Amino acid sequence: MAGRLPLLSTQLGFLLMAERTGRRVATNQLFRLPPAVLSADYLNLVLRSIMLRNPTLSYRLGISRGEVYQERCSDAYDFAEVRAEDEAAVARLRLAVIDEFESALDGAALAARLIRTHEADYLLMVFDHALVDGESQATMVHQLAAPEPAADGLGERFEAAVRDRAEFEKAAASDGRGIAFWTDRLKNFPDGLPPGPAPTTPERVSLVGLPGVARPSALRGSYFPYVLFSIHRALRDVTGAEATVIAYAWGHRSAAFSDVTGCFLNTVISLDRTGPHGAMADFLDDWYREIDHADIPFVSIAGLGSAFSGSVSGMLAYAATTEDSVNVAGIEAIEIPSRDGRNQPIQTFTAAATVRKHEIGLELMVNKEASYEVQELGAHWHRRLSEVLSSSHERRS
Repeated sequence: MAGRLPLLSTQLGFLLMAERTGRRVATNQLFRLPPAVLSADYLNLVLRSIMLRNPTLSYRLGISRGEVYQERCSDAYDFAEVRAEDEAAVARLRLAVIDEFESALDGAALAARLIRTHEADYLLMVFDHALVDGESQATMVHQLAAPEPAADGLGERFEAAVRDRAEFEKAAASDGRGIAFWTDRLKNFPDGLPPGPAPTTPERVSLVGLPGVARPSALRGSYFPYVLFSIHRALRDVTGAEATVIAYAWGHRSAAFSDVTGCFLNTVISLDRTGPHGAMADFLDDWYREIDHADIPFVSIAGLGSAFSGSVSGMLAYAATTEDSVNVAGIEAIEIPSRDGRNQPIQTFTAAATVRKHEIGLELMVNKEASYEVQELGAHWHRRLSEVLSSSHERRS
């Protein structure tokens, strides 16, 4: 049908999850501002500008007679101004809005609430994660500063970017060399994988903020491999497994469409088979080989073997930040991290690491189906990351 665009690999995963659970997956951010300063009318202009500058927000995922697609619906978004007694009431409202958003499969891709309290105002932004990946969300947060007109031909560029990415994924999935690599990796993987949780509606779980880990000043390059290595080891500590599987977001954008927001990430996996005492160097050797084949769509990888399917133990999110505040409609705002959330039913935990100026912040969500406690996994992750950063720093000194 004219006007329909193909689904990308990650979007297909979100669609299948929504079909199975009756819920879509939301991603959200909450910002705290001075009280009674932000104009609701002006904020509405900013939100309208964000809608028009990001065509992905006007699309919806669909499935009909075996065909899956994304289709343009409207430029509508959900915005309201509400009141709350205090910050605790704001936190409860945040959860209620997210719950309502996730339950509305045909709802708008963007919801926003301007929440007024006596002490401060808050802006809650909720996005459909199937349409807005992490890089796109960061771009939209920057666009909160002020309304601006959409670039000429943006809709056509968005459609071209989606089709370009879809063709890229199709070619990658049909590349026998890449599939052969993952088939071999999964075929030789041990049978003793910790099972993934049963596919159920996501339970609300606590988001536990762990003590930060100090950044060694002399360590150069990305901290991501150290964070990934340490969460593998922490999971092995609490499950007793000989090997672990963790998925994480690996951003990919075509250079020709680098300024177009949308779901342009590809989820890849990390298979840690180095044993309980494997060295960081051995882990990195395997990880770099996997990165060379990271453009194979995740749904293609996950379907290669029944021993692997459903056994992704967790999701790791990683971000580096240098900003302490966000500009919301010309007003300085501070982001308020969530302390509750919903995990995706296909994974037991979500781990998040944020690299700040002097430390790496750590947060965890663990589903109730897990055989271990969030504090237990968190404590091991904190210890493992501290150890690997310390040993790497000492080797370089």
